[in-house]
Amino acid sequence: MNLRRALPLLAVLPALAFAQPRNDHRGPRVVLFEHPNFQGGAIVLRPGEAIDNLARVNFDDGRRANDRITSILVEGGADVTVYTDAYFRGDALRVTDDLRDLSRGDHRVIRFNDRISSIRVDFRRGPERPPGRGHDDDRDHDRPPRIDPDKIVRRAYQDILEREPDESGLRHFRSMIVDRGWSEKQVRDSLRASDEYRVTYMTARLNRVYREVLGRDVDPRGFEHYRNKIIEHDWSDDDIRRDLRNSEEYRNRPRS
Repeated sequence: MNLRRALPLLAVLPALAFAQPRNDHRGPRVVLFEHPNFQGGAIVLRPGEAIDNLARVNFDDGRRANDRITSILVEGGADVTVYTDAYFRGDALRVTDDLRDLSRGDHRVIRFNDRISSIRVDFRRGPERPPGRGHDDDRDHDRPPRIDPDKIVRRAYQDILEREPDESGLRHFRSMIVDRGWSEKQVRDSLRASDEYRVTYMTARLNRVYREVLGRDVDPRGFEHYRNKIIEHDWSDDDIRRDLRNSEEYRNRPRS
């Protein structure tokens, strides 16, 4: 199977990219604050930016930011999705309006107080173009292209599991894309972490590469090692082959 590397919908920027002045109001942006009511240290992000691990980022006052965000300011049509775990995993919350105090929100919001570990920012998704509107309307020039959740899910299933999605899987991932702002990469990562992928595809794939390079099936330790490489770093079969050929077992294998 040819696993195509999916480009993330948003660029993940270096940690030092977020030292922007909080009073810079040009265009849409999101400001994440350490304390309620938009007080304390801040991080400024604009559409197209993301932080995959807040443990590597500080507020503008130098304090650590991971698991310490308590209020969120949303301006100019920005749209932010926050996650409880690094690398856009865990519980997710899409925010399109200001949140003054996460510790005083409803049960869907309060669980994110001081628990945010990764963030994505996009332009707010608007309604479809009303019938009859001309294509030259200036208001549409900056609107991001509409996504097709079903197309994203079907493409991911075909690439990762080599089959069409079942109705429950299609419904689940459609909801994650529309309601929680998931990217195609997150859909693919979730499929690669599934039992189906682990049991049926991953074992066959690793056995094939192991037999080619080492002349044997993959062992449990190697399975877990390369499974993590594939899921977290999108390793190809060639990446695995190169790594196996650098192993002590390969160097000490019997020569025919």
